[in-house]
Amino acid sequence: MTLGEQFVESLPRKTRFYDRNERRSYALTRAIAARLIDDPALVESGLAYARRYMSNDPAQTRHFAMWQEQLRHNVVDIVRNLLEDSPRGNLLRDTQPVFCVLPDEVRREIIKRAGTEGGTVTV
Repeated sequence: MTLGEQFVESLPRKTRFYDRNERRSYALTRAIAARLIDDPALVESGLAYARRYMSNDPAQTRHFAMWQEQLRHNVVDIVRNLLEDSPRGNLLRDTQPVFCVLPDEVRREIIKRAGTEGGTVTV
């Protein structure tokens, strides 16, 4: 287990989800968060993505500003905020820039695991 994976495992885990898609998205974000801890340079990749794809989109103005502020923090705080079980954490996960692309095999395994993990789906 990498240091990033250990750190992510040490954080409180969200257990209630609106639907399966939210559960899968959360599981994928946990994997990305671990990679952020292991390679903080990925924060710059996220910022570059936000500048390129969010900054000129009027519909993304608020989210771009939020992420510009968020990415000024240290990587541990970014990860904590990203995985926080709160409306703010949900918004960060829903609007996060691309920090890295998970390999297909890893992505498929995470999605498969997320479909069988516990956790309440609420409607």
